Amino acid sequence: MIIGRPHESEYPPHYGRYVDLVPEADIFAAMAQQMDQTIVCLTEIPEALADHCYERGKWTIREVVGHILDTERIYGFRLLTFARGDTVALSRADQELYVTHGDFRRFGLREWVDEFAQVRRAHVTLVRHLPAEAWARTGTVSGAVISVRALAYLMVGHERHHVDIIQGKYLRSARPA
Repeated sequence: MIIGRPHESEYPPHYGRYVDLVPEADIFAAMAQQMDQTIVCLTEIPEALADHCYERGKWTIREVVGHILDTERIYGFRLLTFARGDTVALSRADQELYVTHGDFRRFGLREWVDEFAQVRRAHVTLVRHLPAEAWARTGTVSGAVISVRALAYLMVGHERHHVDIIQGKYLRSARPA
């Protein structure tokens, strides 16, 4: 089943940058393939670089992976909530607060990557099992309407955005000149 791309009216404009990173029409395949690609990419990063940041005041690679994991869970909760027809208004999550209190230094990078893989596998299964009518359902996050379809695309786009940053800025700045 192809659910189709979300229309711009299905999500707040600031999420467009993530949705635009997902050209795939088959969101189920995109989620599964991306998970495999991300796991390969992140497990190739040596633990010695896990606490590297490309600029003072930026998160470390380990913290970025923690942020990807937290956001995957948040988007998954929102997706489930709205797919099931719950009309509760949800608030935004403070990413800085989550990273600060995540204390991602406690475990090796590989453990966080493994945890992300488990969460993503669960979300792949969740979206495959949604009834057709759930995809058009909407809910409210921080006063803005968002669809279930858009949330699935945000999961892929958000992860893609941060993995691109890790590969570009973090790993490039860690290489000796």
